[in-house]
Amino acid sequence: MSVTSIQFIGLFVVMMNSGAGIHILLPHFPGTPFADHVSAIQYDPTQVASITWPGATACGPTGSLRCVPINLETITFAGAVDPSTTDVVGAIPHLRCCCSSMTDILPKYKDPTATGKLSAHIFVAQGVAEAITDPNGRTDTWVTMHSTGLVGITLTANAGTAGSVNIVFKPGATFAIMNTMPSTETTPPHFLAYYLMGVGSSTCTSLPSGGPPCAAQTTECSILKKQTTKALTPSLKKGSRVVATVTELDMDCSNSHFP
Repeated sequence: MSVTSIQFIGLFVVMMNSGAGIHILLPHFPGTPFADHVSAIQYDPTQVASITWPGATACGPTGSLRCVPINLETITFAGAVDPSTTDVVGAIPHLRCCCSSMTDILPKYKDPTATGKLSAHIFVAQGVAEAITDPNGRTDTWVTMHSTGLVGITLTANAGTAGSVNIVFKPGATFAIMNTMPSTETTPPHFLAYYLMGVGSSTCTSLPSGGPPCAAQTTECSILKKQTTKALTPSLKKGSRVVATVTELDMDCSNSHFP
């Protein structure tokens, strides 16, 4: 049995999917101070069996990795033999624990079928999802899936009328799904982007907390103030894991959970 690991880095919202795993939103923010960002899957090309996903470019240290863009696709995984994902293990900031008026997420972000949708939607039906903390204090979501046989996990993106594309990973692959925003002195704190997604949350200014209790935090996420590129090696609890080297471009806030 082989283990495939996926790390979600950046402005993601994790929701439970009615007993069928977790539903992860990857939001886009056109026409806002947060519009200038990049969403991508980053992987080691030697760990890929086949790929039909277009737009791959060299990235990572010395250009040794590949990145493919994510727009507004609906993304699913196949090949895992794990039970259904029931929740995220560990503490992850909850959006409702930042502003009591955030009662829901707007349909254009939450609903994968909404007209004018502004999120990519990632459905993780099987595996183990854990909250992990980067050395700078940012919380990422780490998903582990097991597979059998000569083929590992297949990631498929459905882009509606544009059809579907996929990446077939070899057994034991590790890769990252990232949402990044270059930081500038004039950009508002990145965690405020979350509140553009919410119903009644446009006046929220406090950083999401883990809760309970939902005591608001007052500091911005720990991010670099100037655009840089560096290797990312998260601090994980299980020393037996092998972590892929990914490139960090001023990663913004922690993943969050709704509610």
